[in-house]
Amino acid sequence: MYYIKKLLKMLFSIYLIGTISFLLLELIPGDPALAILGVESSAEDVAILRESLGLNKSFIERYFIWGKGVLLGDFGNSFKYGEPVSKLILDRLPLTIEIAILTILIVLLVSIPLSFAIHKIKKASIKRVLDFIIGLFISIPSFWLGIISMFLFSVILRWFSVGYNNSISSLILPCIVIAIPNIGVFTSYIKSNLDIEMREEYIKYLYVNGVKRFWLNLYILKNSIIPVIPLVGIMLIDLITGVVIIEQIFSIPGIGRLMITAVINRDLPLIQGLIFYTSVVLVIINFGIDIVYSIVDPRIRSERE
Repeated sequence: MYYIKKLLKMLFSIYLIGTISFLLLELIPGDPALAILGVESSAEDVAILRESLGLNKSFIERYFIWGKGVLLGDFGNSFKYGEPVSKLILDRLPLTIEIAILTILIVLLVSIPLSFAIHKIKKASIKRVLDFIIGLFISIPSFWLGIISMFLFSVILRWFSVGYNNSISSLILPCIVIAIPNIGVFTSYIKSNLDIEMREEYIKYLYVNGVKRFWLNLYILKNSIIPVIPLVGIMLIDLITGVVIIEQIFSIPGIGRLMITAVINRDLPLIQGLIFYTSVVLVIINFGIDIVYSIVDPRIRSERE
């Protein structure tokens, strides 16, 4: 019953967000046909384009046409590119997913060992310095870090390419830039959970009964990572829905960059498609996180049923 309720909430959220996004964009002042052709275009050309784009239909007709298209996976054609919106989104989706996976791997591979290493340090002064560095990582603006990293590692040292060049190696630097603030957040969070978990009675019991340090660390890590699962979901949402600033700096043709282009050109079908896409991704990831969380910690499911 818990999973059915979650599924129904997810479907209703997708419908509601899609409808709201359609309504908001319809209320934006101005004529998309005029924006495409320019202010110097003739009234006849504007009228012809409005008819070809379906803008001459009533609001209710456009809403039902859009809703039917969404169910069939058809968001119409982009005003700017003249291609199906779904194709434009799907063309950029693999690259965005690639960035998300690489970034999450970097964050987890660095933050988990780093949390244990910091936790083992006994000297208070060293811990304070490390806490300051972690706070610095969290607070560094991504646009500044991206520009400095590109200038240092791509222009001066030439370790990486300047911008994206259709290779995985050209994604390493952008992913590191995206990962640095998240490493700070994850390390701080896991370290705090480790401090709490180490004081639990079951740890003392296992230690007294001769459980090896490796297995003891696995128990501690498992219970310390459970509260971090929602953070992984939040980071995944940010990455898949488009890291706009980093994509602009490194010229990565991802979802975020496509959204900027759509907004600048007032490409309503593309904007609606992207809003719907990001909304669906957000809701599905939240649904997945709830399911994983309830499996890892069954108490969550039993409390809400």
